[in-house]
Amino acid sequence: MTTKEELELLLQIMQKHDLPMSPILAFAIKEKLQGYTNVETSKMDLIESNSFRTRSSYVEMFRGLSTGVHNGKKLPHKAVLLLSILELVGNGTIKENKIDLNKTISVSFANTWDSFNLGLKIPSVWIPFWYLKSEPFWHFKAATDESILKNLLSFAGHPTIGQMRNVIKCAFVDEQLFELMQNANERSALANALIETYLR
Repeated sequence: MTTKEELELLLQIMQKHDLPMSPILAFAIKEKLQGYTNVETSKMDLIESNSFRTRSSYVEMFRGLSTGVHNGKKLPHKAVLLLSILELVGNGTIKENKIDLNKTISVSFANTWDSFNLGLKIPSVWIPFWYLKSEPFWHFKAATDESILKNLLSFAGHPTIGQMRNVIKCAFVDEQLFELMQNANERSALANALIETYLR
């Protein structure tokens, strides 16, 4: 049995018995399967849909964002964007699991950045919007052709905002995470994880 077949069998067993999958294991399997060009979309969908089922799983992922480090501290860009999204969900601006790269998110990001007196120049929101792609709960929807989006995602650097808008229709998060974001208590727990880890 090949490694690919073993991973697929593992997913099938976990789905069959409705076993929860830890975020670390889910991320590791996803990364491994992405190395195989012939992985069925359904297998990848299985990982995305079943990986994160509880608040604690998402809190763990929020605390463990892949970030750069400046003066010994984790860079807050992703955290500030996620806080902005939580706020926009909370005030009803974002009503569906769809995060557009537009003026609304840009203004919210800048305001959130300012509110924490980070002592750093406010960056463009499209930078964390793009680099959140490395997090298992963050996904992009293609503007037109999925293959064009796939090619852009394989780009080693970061594209211009114009390139992104031509290829990416919007971002979205795991459905389970979006459901949590719509609850005030859950939203507060997620926000606190971000603030405590990246903004204090």
